[in-house]
Amino acid sequence: MKVRVFMLLTCSFLLFSVCTSAFSLDVVLTGQVSSSAKQIVSAPQASRWQIQIQWMEEEGKVVNKGDPIVVFDGANEQSRLEQNIETLDRLALELKQLELDQNQKVIDAEGRLTLALLQVEKARIEASVPVDQVSAYDKGQYDLALQRALLEQVKAEEGLASAKKERASELQKKAIDILKTEEEIIYLQELLANMNVVSQYSGPVTYAMHPWSGTKLASGMNVQASWKVLDVQATESFLVETWIHEVDAVGISEQMRVSLTLDAHPNKSYRGKIKTLSTQTESKDQWSDSAYYPAIIEFEQNPDVKLLPGMSVRILLGDQHDA
Repeated sequence: MKVRVFMLLTCSFLLFSVCTSAFSLDVVLTGQVSSSAKQIVSAPQASRWQIQIQWMEEEGKVVNKGDPIVVFDGANEQSRLEQNIETLDRLALELKQLELDQNQKVIDAEGRLTLALLQVEKARIEASVPVDQVSAYDKGQYDLALQRALLEQVKAEEGLASAKKERASELQKKAIDILKTEEEIIYLQELLANMNVVSQYSGPVTYAMHPWSGTKLASGMNVQASWKVLDVQATESFLVETWIHEVDAVGISEQMRVSLTLDAHPNKSYRGKIKTLSTQTESKDQWSDSAYYPAIIEFEQNPDVKLLPGMSVRILLGDQHDA
């Protein structure tokens, strides 16, 4: 019994020692130099589920602010826009003709009402003749004519109200058709405006990776809306982007100090600290099936070497050493 207890205590001590030693080991990460002034270009929303990249600026080329950097295929949207502009012109002509037709119907109804009112006035005058001046038969005919005239007046008033109601309804329906077409034109114009992207910064162009194949995107490829296509980073406000494996993320937190070594300058290292550490993981299918936490690291002092976006960096966490 004592031997068994001794063995359990020994195993527990060894396990604790291994875990403690593993936790105290330095964690080495890889990252890349980036800029906080960054423009990420994603595939725009189109009228179909995929859109083709017609042209992209050469990767690595330094562009100036306002330079074109990517053009997407907007032929379908352009064709639909032209059709809708033609439709809008046709609807505008139809609206004018409809206004003329409906206004004429109202004028005709107003004319019938005016005539009916005159008939009522005439019949009322005839019906007002005293009984002693006309025969009973004629008196009866006058009263009957007045009733008929009043009935025609009611019909004429209802006809005018109906004509006005029809005019308002028909014009409203045509106005709705025009409004829908105008909104479609605005929507297509916005889509086309997003097809031609210009740079917001002066800096190098970097292509994105295809999320399925892991290869660099290129002109002629079809992409889906919201896929990252390329980015342009300013040559200032540098920081380091990295992704921490879910296993290595234990014990790592924001404001933790790190040591940074540029692969281009392996004999120099610089101090930095974790500025942001995401609480949400991301998948990196090209690396493994594991999850990774995105993190942003900032330099405590600007390095004394020239930095460029995309430069690879080795990041040391754990037992920190003076840079």
